[in-house]
Amino acid sequence: MITQIYSMKSVEEAMAVIEAGADYIGIAPPQCLEGGVKAPGEISEETCFAILEAARGLAKCVMIVSNDDEDYYCETVRKYKPDIIQITGRHVTIHEKLRERIKKISPDILIMQAVCMDGEQAIGRAKEFAKFSDLLILDSAASKKNFIGAAGVTHNWDWDREIIESVEIPVIIAGGLGVDNVAAAIEKIHPFGVDSLTRTNSASPEKKGRKDIELVREFCRIAHSY
Repeated sequence: MITQIYSMKSVEEAMAVIEAGADYIGIAPPQCLEGGVKAPGEISEETCFAILEAARGLAKCVMIVSNDDEDYYCETVRKYKPDIIQITGRHVTIHEKLRERIKKISPDILIMQAVCMDGEQAIGRAKEFAKFSDLLILDSAASKKNFIGAAGVTHNWDWDREIIESVEIPVIIAGGLGVDNVAAAIEKIHPFGVDSLTRTNSASPEKKGRKDIELVREFCRIAHSY
């Protein structure tokens, strides 16, 4: 069972999260979203490069992109050369030509498509995305946001289980997972991996958006016991 922790704000935080047991770490570069909206955990290019340099070989580095311009995904791959690119926008999803463009830039990169788990219709979408993805991440979404994830709530895990049983690529589950429910999710769904963002963040107002390393450690301990 792999653990994926989003999203890193500094080199120091990334190193602490990896030491606590994270197998994959999420990094949100500048997104250039419509209306100047900031994506959750968005950091500067300089900090992205510093985290990537420090973390390589210690954990898989996932660049989380929510932009609705396919060119931006390709440019992110070209610029940062991450291990994994996560496609998280509401209006850009993986397809054959986009996969070809990304793989031409970086043949070894893994493409992870986010699936908005907003109802049973997500099952059919996931099956289609799986044709062109290397991994899927099944995540909740807030209806008023123009990206998938960071909703901090769970969804119907029966949908996740059906997707996992229907596709032939690894599936990571996300959406409101924390130390209190990750074991139940694993036991019900049997995924490749589990992801946490909001439920492993610090509750301190002074550390808003920063990780609570002890929560990360416990989350990873529980997941890795499966």
